Amino acid sequence: AVKQLWGDRDHMAEIDDMMAEQEAIRGEKAKSICDLFRDKAVRWQLITLFLVSSCMQLIGINVVYFYAYNVFIKAGIPPAQIHYISLGVGITEILTTALCGFLIERAGRKTLLWKSYTVMALALGLLTVTLSLQDSFSWVPYCSVALIFIFIMSFGIGPAGVSCPLPTEIFIQSYRPAAYVFNGATNWIQLFILGLLFPFIMEGLGSFCFIIFLVYCLSMAIFVFLVMPETKGKTILQIMEEFNHLNYRGKKR
Repeated sequence: AVKQLWGDRDHMAEIDDMMAEQEAIRGEKAKSICDLFRDKAVRWQLITLFLVSSCMQLIGINVVYFYAYNVFIKAGIPPAQIHYISLGVGITEILTTALCGFLIERAGRKTLLWKSYTVMALALGLLTVTLSLQDSFSWVPYCSVALIFIFIMSFGIGPAGVSCPLPTEIFIQSYRPAAYVFNGATNWIQLFILGLLFPFIMEGLGSFCFIIFLVYCLSMAIFVFLVMPETKGKTILQIMEEFNHLNYRGKKR
């Protein structure tokens, strides 16, 4: 089965990792959502998953898409051509997400995340400035278009590509079903809440609403850089041990 999935080469290291994980959880049943919240052994994994999952909605990707039409109009793109530009934006996100699949094992999950969050925060800050000045200089709208593409490329390379497999990376097998349910529920609930609040945010702040998402991006970049362990080249048991330093900080296990 392993050869069918990964090709005809030596997979003994991967098989040994699977067997070691199976031995570590021998006799454990699949955990429920309640177990996920109660068990101190996965507390920081749950916090990490919640924050990274929240970023899918709270870093402003939907707000950028909302503003894209007006930015393209200001840049002088004919309305009849904007749907082609919008298609290009979507293709850009797909291609960069696919690129993440090639980079993730080379650069590492942690590196891709914190660097992407940082670039996205810078793009949002500059986009706030360019949207405020787009009627002052003829070249400013073109800067806004470029910043939108930079933001979407960073989103595809980082959060969009790394967030989905994260539960598999940081939870052992017995917790993964509950972690995926929690991850999916978090995404949809936050999308619902953002959809309710976004019109009021837009009415009150206008283009300055990007500052809210900028702060969240910077906060997540700092959190991932300082707290989240790197999973590249490590077994799940090694990753669990690193999280245990946080889960049981100052306490005996």
